[in-house]
Parts: sequence; structure tokens; C-alpha cells
Amino acid sequence: MRTSSSETDQRIPVHVLTGFLGSGKTTFLTHLLGQPDLADTAVVINEFGEVGLDHLLVREVSADAVLLSSGCLCCAVRDDLVSTLVDLLAMAQRGDAVRFRQVVVETTGLADPAPIMHAVMSDLRLRRGYRAGRIVTAVDAVSGLDSIGRFAEASQQVALADTILITKSDIVEPWQLDAVRLGISRINPRVSPLVSRKNAIPRAQDIFEERESWEPGYAQMSTTLPVGRHSDGIETFTVDVACEVDWPSFVEWLELLLVNRGRSVLRVKGLLPVAGDPRPLVIHGVQHVVYPPEYLPAWPDGRRKGWLVFIARNLSKSAILKSLPSTFASTHPS
Repeated sequence: MRTSSSETDQRIPVHVLTGFLGSGKTTFLTHLLGQPDLADTAVVINEFGEVGLDHLLVREVSADAVLLSSGCLCCAVRDDLVSTLVDLLAMAQRGDAVRFRQVVVETTGLADPAPIMHAVMSDLRLRRGYRAGRIVTAVDAVSGLDSIGRFAEASQQVALADTILITKSDIVEPWQLDAVRLGISRINPRVSPLVSRKNAIPRAQDIFEERESWEPGYAQMSTTLPVGRHSDGIETFTVDVACEVDWPSFVEWLELLLVNRGRSVLRVKGLLPVAGDPRPLVIHGVQHVVYPPEYLPAWPDGRRKGWLVFIARNLSKSAILKSLPSTFASTHPS
């Protein structure tokens, strides 16, 4: 299956704002709602009571949605997130609510962001109008490092993140902030965290902007930051793909891997050289669900060499390598 890249995909991106209990994500969301960068954005929150919206409300759009002064459409999750997103889109298409260009879903502190992305990628009602956006994780500079070490939920939120925001940085010493960065890098070396300060809050555009470097995660990391296995069993590793891939065989292998070890594969992303096609194929999956594959128009650096970045729990690189060879064609790209 071939589809256009996310740059030309006209569907609405659904971003997830997550973070462990006390990470400050709700306070940060309140600040974001006042920024013009979030105009034309639908914000889905767990309960209105968690966010101080009174000064931002303009009028009630429906029983569960309000229009904010920033131009955002905000609603509370009812029984089902899928139904909420479907109804939001239908309201906008009917003209009962303002049209929006993106959605931000704010989760609870103990939530796993993966099921939200599962829904967006797999539910046919959502896939017609939505696509998966970025996972943004807030990490508390005061107690975030302790939370990551003690709670699987906190470490998983960091592992799955596309953007990581360190909050409460004003009330810690510089060495403590460095320690938090180091702890984050051990779990998710692909991401350089943004730091939020009282008088220097990152812009919504910088947080939710969809950008791709198309380089393996390790290539972006400073050599001073150690990468390895976290105490919770989370490990990040890159598998180089120098040979062309026989696509049907690769799909069979990937489906088998996700059926048997989907809970261990937190995330997989990469570019593949597919036999019979000069373009790079984008692979991107979260646990049991994989995006429909997409082709880029050309290899970013001109070199036809692929790679897969895995974020996995209790699944080693050696185990992946042992299962891979049969999926590659015997001929190398010229």
C-alpha cells in the first residue's frame, strides 16, 4: 500500500500530551491554551475541572464542548475517546463548531499514550479524518527522575515521546536539571528535551510541530550521553538495513513480531530500501499497530541505506537480528 507522506496528508493530526502525576502538564496546557499558536486547535481533556478554563471560555458549543477565546475548541472525554473525536469532526463539518487543524489530547497522569495512537491508526472512523501526530511528554524536574525509576507508566511515557518537556526547572539546581536530562536520555535518546521556565515557556508551535530528520536515533545523540537498558527493561537500539527488503516477506515478519511481542515493542520507526522501488519506505508503529506505509520521494541523504529504530521492553537487539535475515533480498542495491 502506498500513500502520500505526512507532509501532504490532509487529515488532521492528533497529538497526545501526557506526563506522570505531578509533572505539571495540566498547568502547562493552561498556558498553551492562551497562545495564538493553538488557534484552530481542538483540545480534548479528561475533565474540565482539571484545567482552569473559566477565563478562557467564550461560549458553549455543545454539552461537552466549549469555544475558547484563543480560537480552540475544547471538550471533555465522555465514555469513549473515539466517539469524542468522531463527534468533534462531525460538528466542525456541519458548521456547529469552528473548524480545527489539529487535536491535542491531554491524558491522565497514569495513562499509557499508546492506546490513543492505536485508535487513531486503526479505527476506520478516525482514519478517514485523522492521523497520528506527536506524543508530548512532560517530566517534572523536581521528582520526574524518581518517578521514571519507580513507575513503569512514567518510563513508558518518556520512551514513547516525540517531544519531551521538562517542567519546574526554575526550582532545581543546574546539576539536578542535568541529571533529569541524563535520565531521559537513557530511555529515549532520540529526543532532546525542551525546558520550560516561568519566563521562557516553549511555544506550542515548537512542541507540536511535526518534523522528521530521517536519521537513526543514535546519530542525533551527543557521545557524552550514555545509551543503554533502563532498570525497567526499556531499551533503544538501531538495526541497520543495508540490503533491499522483499516487502511481502518483511510484512509477514513484522506482523508475526507484533502478534507475539507487541507488548514488548513500544515503538518502531525507520526507512527501508524495498526491492523494485527506488524510494525509501517509511515504517512507523506503536505496539500492536503499524501505520499504513508511506513513501518519501527520495532518500534524504542520497544514500540507499535503511534502518529501523526500536524502543522495546524486555526485547533485545540480538533477538531482532536473529529473526531478520530471511526478510531481506539476496541482492544489494547498486
